[in-house]
Amino acid sequence: MNKSIRKDILIVSFALFSMFFGAGNVIFPPYLGLTSGSDFLLSALGFIITGAGLPILGIIAIAKSGTFDNFANRVFNKFPLILGTCIMIAIGPLLAIPKTAALTYEIGIKTLFPSSNSYIAIIIFFMVTLFFSLNSSNVIDKLGAILTPLLLISLIILIVNGIVNPLGVPKDLKIEGAFSMGFVNGYQTMDAFASIMFAMIIIKSISQKGYKDEKLRKITSVTGFFAGLGLALIYFGLLYIGSCASGSVSPDISKSDMVIYIADQTMGYKGKFILAMIISFACLTTAIGLTTTAGEYFETITNGKLKYKLTAVFTCIFSACMAYLGVDKIVAFSAPILSALYPTTIILIVFNVISVKNKYIYKGACLPVLIYGILTSILPKAISEQVNAVYPMFTDAFGWLPLAIVGGVIGYMVSLKKFSIAE
Repeated sequence: MNKSIRKDILIVSFALFSMFFGAGNVIFPPYLGLTSGSDFLLSALGFIITGAGLPILGIIAIAKSGTFDNFANRVFNKFPLILGTCIMIAIGPLLAIPKTAALTYEIGIKTLFPSSNSYIAIIIFFMVTLFFSLNSSNVIDKLGAILTPLLLISLIILIVNGIVNPLGVPKDLKIEGAFSMGFVNGYQTMDAFASIMFAMIIIKSISQKGYKDEKLRKITSVTGFFAGLGLALIYFGLLYIGSCASGSVSPDISKSDMVIYIADQTMGYKGKFILAMIISFACLTTAIGLTTTAGEYFETITNGKLKYKLTAVFTCIFSACMAYLGVDKIVAFSAPILSALYPTTIILIVFNVISVKNKYIYKGACLPVLIYGILTSILPKAISEQVNAVYPMFTDAFGWLPLAIVGGVIGYMVSLKKFSIAE
């Protein structure tokens, strides 16, 4: 591997890491560590699988399939358009982008300047986001060369101080299901969604550097691996710091306040300043990546009728309006959307990585799981409890897995019957 290729991989890996790493990636691991105590290793394993492992597989899946259409069209022809649009709206102007701005204000700016105006802060945030996003051909290099090093330096300072000056010793909280708790919390990063969308930008950026075909797919997969490895290391550090506070901090503390507490206790006001830097850069890089992805996606699916720059401007304006609702309201209605879409996305990622080609297996596994996800997200609690009496795993985070396995097997059997009839 020559020096030029190594440099390209490094820059794109840094950029992809920063696109993945938003404020949610900062606030979830410490709180998970707090509630896991001495079982933080199991929680960390579960969280890293879904929070870092799935994004790596998502990048590899798109690199192998080539396009998002090839990634999802074996379920049925219009499924890529339906799923892609739902995911892009969720991780774009409806949920993820507004949350980045709201968290930047609530944890970053407001922590340092309590009397600051949220409206002005959010407007400035999206002006900067739009500035970086308007030239999509250069956004990857800008993120990788400028913003990511600042983000990584801030994160490393916080983690090293938390390890050198721990808040205590991880307490045995005698919890059950630490692994599954971490696994489900990894959903909240939404990075599995983001990976299959970000991959399109990464592939375009790498191809513009002159790489094609097999080398393009290989470099894309390698950058996904390194970005995911960076996420895993940061998550582990943040989880450990949070677990050290399990003997002294109440689990009733909010996720945002937990991060602020860690920064304040380990480094005082300097820690709060570093935290503000982390949140600001994490949110900004993610917002830029998601805005760029939204512009690219909607321009592609409309065959150029929705221009990239127009979509980027609209995304920033709509996201700014949503951001004024605040973090709590945004998070409140994001949970059912994640429950509805995440399991199906996981199946598609795994099937594409292991090169499943049989469309009947896709149909058999994905469609029941999609219906299951929608039902679990919209049914009232009373009805959900009744359904759970019949299907005990209905309200469980892994309840979709048996449906996927049984559905996939049935789909395979149907395909054998159809092929035998055709012969």
